[in-house]
Amino acid sequence: MSNSIEFQETRPLQAHSSTPLDEIVWRAWLKKNLLQERQRADIRIKAVKWACISVLIATAVVSSYISPSYLSAYQAVARFAIALGAIVIMFKSLRERQYVFTALFAGIVLLFNPVLATFSLSGNWPILLASVLPFAASLIWMKERPRRTIVPASAVD
Repeated sequence: MSNSIEFQETRPLQAHSSTPLDEIVWRAWLKKNLLQERQRADIRIKAVKWACISVLIATAVVSSYISPSYLSAYQAVARFAIALGAIVIMFKSLRERQYVFTALFAGIVLLFNPVLATFSLSGNWPILLASVLPFAASLIWMKERPRRTIVPASAVD
């Protein structure tokens, strides 16, 4: 018994190939997906901003009522969450060339550094509430600039 495979019929390769993709439909599909991805990215950034605002307000309200044995762990988690959110927004604003917001959020990262604590969160509610302002301002004023699209030379002709 042999283990060879024989092809019964040879068909031209072109008979199985698909029809050429319509270039206009392809570009429209790409444009639609790019727009959807940008909208999803904006939603994620807004969620980060709202999460940081809520953590700051909750920390300002609750930090004086936490037991001293849990205070250091609570402060570390709050600092980490705020600093991580500020880093995300800082890089987003840097990518969009909004340098004022980049500097504001770099300052927030330094202020809420979880490794080298600059101040205690308990009892410093004015600092915590003042730190809400850059996040709220970025929700209002940090809008995405329209991006330039590169038009291929073949589309211009």
